Amino acid sequence: MSHRLTRRRFRDAASIERWRGYDDAVFTQIGASREVVAALQTGLQGWVVLPGDADYDKDRMLSDAKFDPHPYIIIYCVVENDVRLALNLAWGSNLPPTIRSGGHCTAGYSAGSGMLIDVSNLNQVVIDPVNLIATIGCGCNFAMLNSALDEYGLHVPGGECDEVCVGGYMQGGGQGLTSRTFGMHSDNVIEVRVMLADGSIVTAGPAMNEDLWWAVRGGTGGNFGVVLTEVVQLRQLSPVYGWAVRWPLSTNENRGNAMGALMLLQAQYMLTAPDELNPQVMICYQSESGPGSSFLPYLMIRGLDTRGAEVGRAVYEAFGALTGATMQYDLTDKFSVVNKTLLETPNEIPQLPTAVWPPEDKQARYVARDLTPKEWFALLDFYVTTPNPYSYICLELYGGAMNRYPVEQSAFIHRSSAFSAFMDVFWYMPEDQAAAEQFLAAFCDMMASMWNGEVYQNYPSPNVPDYRKNYWGAAFPALLAVKQKYDPQNFFRFEQMISPYPDGSTGAEPGQQLWPPAIAEALRQPIERDVIPNAGR
Repeated sequence: MSHRLTRRRFRDAASIERWRGYDDAVFTQIGASREVVAALQTGLQGWVVLPGDADYDKDRMLSDAKFDPHPYIIIYCVVENDVRLALNLAWGSNLPPTIRSGGHCTAGYSAGSGMLIDVSNLNQVVIDPVNLIATIGCGCNFAMLNSALDEYGLHVPGGECDEVCVGGYMQGGGQGLTSRTFGMHSDNVIEVRVMLADGSIVTAGPAMNEDLWWAVRGGTGGNFGVVLTEVVQLRQLSPVYGWAVRWPLSTNENRGNAMGALMLLQAQYMLTAPDELNPQVMICYQSESGPGSSFLPYLMIRGLDTRGAEVGRAVYEAFGALTGATMQYDLTDKFSVVNKTLLETPNEIPQLPTAVWPPEDKQARYVARDLTPKEWFALLDFYVTTPNPYSYICLELYGGAMNRYPVEQSAFIHRSSAFSAFMDVFWYMPEDQAAAEQFLAAFCDMMASMWNGEVYQNYPSPNVPDYRKNYWGAAFPALLAVKQKYDPQNFFRFEQMISPYPDGSTGAEPGQQLWPPAIAEALRQPIERDVIPNAGR
């Protein structure tokens, strides 16, 4: 223990000595003296990174190279009190804080120009295999979580990307490859602990601060406070069955065949499919025979079936029997292996020419009705006009447990959708960005006649027409009331935060109320705090 303490003191002393040589402007931007920042570093279990530090340019970046944030100070939190110390500095310096767990926000809201509070090290996982619950730190990513759960044969729906962390993902709902079977990730959250702007900690669940529990599950991250931990209901999960089929899209005839596959998917395997079947659609370029060969466009339908191969293989064979289909592979294994295989075998999606992840942009649209053959064909026809082979379209299929969860029981309101269609576009050279962005805008225009007016809030974009309505619908007025109760000074703020419309209204129609009476009653009750810090506000 003393050795570790010595190392920490050495680290702190080295940082403080280095900062003595920095220009005063560094600390003027922070709004705090050199001595205050030094005292913060000494009090932290984590560490401070300032402009000029060796790791600053690496640590300030998000997962998307499109964004180029330059925060005045980065604070890495290792224990919960580190978060409180960071918030105290934000109050004293009047710096707007941004919270980052995984840094995957598609609109770049995981970092800004003020204070960046990084909670990726609050990543503990405690599993109770008897009561089938897990307590998960906000910075835990899904590679870590799935690895821990696999040891017990347990599961909770999670993100397909290993590097996504639960904190932000859960607050946007959280759709995954088992969500038709078990619901959104947020549907499985039975309790959260949140640090509010004043440094106090609250527990929110059905029996305490129910309004905050309702709002956090779909209200999106960064609005109410810093989510520290979540408690989730776990499910027993045997090895699952996965399969992959694809159709070429290079010719009109090819696209006609692929359109037929989408019509079969819609008729038999979308909203009416058994909960255990979780299909997903990718429209993307792939190497025809492996890395190094020419890129060609394909429709790819992949499925994860929790019933196992004995039942699931019939679906695989039904798609494989269609004209133009190639049955790529199937497998039975633990969830983490099947999830990774479906995303990366035989090639990753998107298949990029280098190991460097390029800048990207993304938009999503929900569809709640059957599409006509003409509409499906138009989607495929549109895709093959992509300006580069790195763009892709994904259809995340809804139904099952996702759609059965009562819409009024959480702030995640997208319970009548058939699927969410999103497009990701990429570019390597700055001169190619305009064409990629124009293609993304054209995708949104094409989807306009199919769109139900809703957007998955975990794929935010500053170009969403009316984010309050598109993300939260009729739940928005209640979300605004929760925001004003738990963050009355609007301490947590960003471009698409929960706030009144510019004219000061809530956008509610007369008599409109989505939330249940229990939430209205909870809004009238005072906040129940677990921890009130001595220096709290």
